[in-house]
Amino acid sequence: MDRITKAVERTRQEQDITLQPGESRIGHANDATEMCRVEVSQELLHQNRIFLGDEASDYAHAYKVLRTRVWHQMRSNGWHSLAVTSANPGEGKTLTAINLAISLARMEIGRKVILVDLDMRRPSVHRYLGFRPEYGVSDFLLSGMPLSTILVDIGVERFAVLPGCASFANSSEILSSGRMVQLLNELKRHFPSRLVIFDLPPMLAADDVLVVAPHINAFLLVIEEGKSSARDIAKTAELLKDSNIIGSVLNKTPEATQQNYGY
Repeated sequence: MDRITKAVERTRQEQDITLQPGESRIGHANDATEMCRVEVSQELLHQNRIFLGDEASDYAHAYKVLRTRVWHQMRSNGWHSLAVTSANPGEGKTLTAINLAISLARMEIGRKVILVDLDMRRPSVHRYLGFRPEYGVSDFLLSGMPLSTILVDIGVERFAVLPGCASFANSSEILSSGRMVQLLNELKRHFPSRLVIFDLPPMLAADDVLVVAPHINAFLLVIEEGKSSARDIAKTAELLKDSNIIGSVLNKTPEATQQNYGY
């Protein structure tokens, strides 16, 4: 058993520990053409600041403004994939990616929205949503496992999650193997009308983003007020100079209004 296989197996064994309050395990679909299903805790989603669209708050409104601006740019350019990243860890990119993807799905844009956790060093989308995946995107990239076995339906209409599972120190090598193109093609085959949102690692923490950037239509940068330095933001923008940066999100501001989102 090689090193990568051992890492995947170790992660699965770790997942067999007792679930934390609010967490759920996935239930596999009976039909191979369907997605796995999981019941997520509404209370846990609220605690984790995941908005399902019915909340009457400034934060929920801000995400609606963001999703509308993003959708207009994606539609006008004929783009199908958007990556969310930041300069450094802890600036809110994953939470932004989740809420943006769910908000777009609830917008009834006539497309399935797929959220892909491609932060292979620290996958965390499933933790925010409160479930433990048996398989993840690494199983597709490394062994060609069918997407129908990995995709998860959390009960939000027109929305699906392709979670991460195992953590890999050599993630950029895995992403550069050519399987990334196959992943996009498979998503296109499963969902001809789709919008794919990728949660990527921080730009300055690894070279993963540069590896996958040529395969992604556009990027959205998350900036944390009071933490993201002008130097790091400029360096991030320079690294993505050959990509389409459609805008930035100013995160963790004292007042969450539509003015916190700039393009």
